Amino acid sequence: MAAKDGSEVDEIIKGILTNDERIKIGRRILISQLLDTDTTYDEIRKNFKIGKQTILHVQKLKDKYPKCFELINKREIKVDDEYHKKAYEMVGHTRSLQRFPSYTGFKRKNVKR
Repeated sequence: MAAKDGSEVDEIIKGILTNDERIKIGRRILISQLLDTDTTYDEIRKNFKIGKQTILHVQKLKDKYPKCFELINKREIKVDDEYHKKAYEMVGHTRSLQRFPSYTGFKRKNVKR
């Protein structure tokens, strides 16, 4: 993709995929992340209101394409780290003991590739 940041990725995804397809992809990513933890199939099934076959399908995809899910997780960590560094700054007088976080306007979509 030739997207420079998250907002361009959003535009591409919205143009290509329907709302239902975007939801399904998001759920698959969340399910794969839960499978990496100690969450049981029954807990996942109840939380997402999905069938066991869906969970098994995601597990098969993880086994078949492990690099895909590694890249997704790696990107999520990068975005979270950069967002937390740039989203808030401490404001207040330099001599004051109390300084408060102030939102800078930086969004997750602003994280560059």
